[in-house]
Amino acid sequence: MVEFARSVAGLEGADSVELNPATAHPVIYLMKEWFDFRSGKTETRDENSNMGGTLRLGAYPCVLKEGSFAHAAYGQAEISERHRHRYEFNNAYRERLEKAGLLLSGTSPDNSLVEIVELADHPWFLGCQFHPEFKSKPMHPHPLFKAFITASLHSKAQS
Repeated sequence: MVEFARSVAGLEGADSVELNPATAHPVIYLMKEWFDFRSGKTETRDENSNMGGTLRLGAYPCVLKEGSFAHAAYGQAEISERHRHRYEFNNAYRERLEKAGLLLSGTSPDNSLVEIVELADHPWFLGCQFHPEFKSKPMHPHPLFKAFITASLHSKAQS
C-alpha cells in the first residue's frame, strides 16, 4: 500500500503510522474509533493511550468483487478470514488510490473496511489484511497461496 501510494498515486511521503507516526499521508493507520462488530459499541481511543484491547482479532466476513483474483481463488462471493492486527487501510485514501489503479477487491460486508487489494493490470498482485497462513496446511494450502503458485507457474511457462 505504501509503495503504491508513493510511486503510483503520487503521495510523496506516504507511510504507515506504525513506522512513521508523523507521515503526511497515513495510508495505513491505527483506527481512532474501534467498532466492536459483536456488541455494536464504538470506542474512541487516543493513539498515545494503552494499546491493550485494540487488536482486531478473530474471524471476520469479507465480500469479494466478482472477476477479481481473490474471487477466482476462493470460487465464492463471501469468505471469512482470521485477523490479528491493529492497523488498517485508511479510507480517506480510497478514492485517490482507486483512481490510480488499485482494486479494492475484498471489503467488510458494510464496505467500511478494506480487506483485499489488487492490481488488475498485474499478472497476479494481491495484498490482504488478514492472515491466510492461519488457515493453511502443507497438504491443504490456503486458496490465495494456491492461486499465487498457479499464477507463478503459468507466468513461468509463458516466458
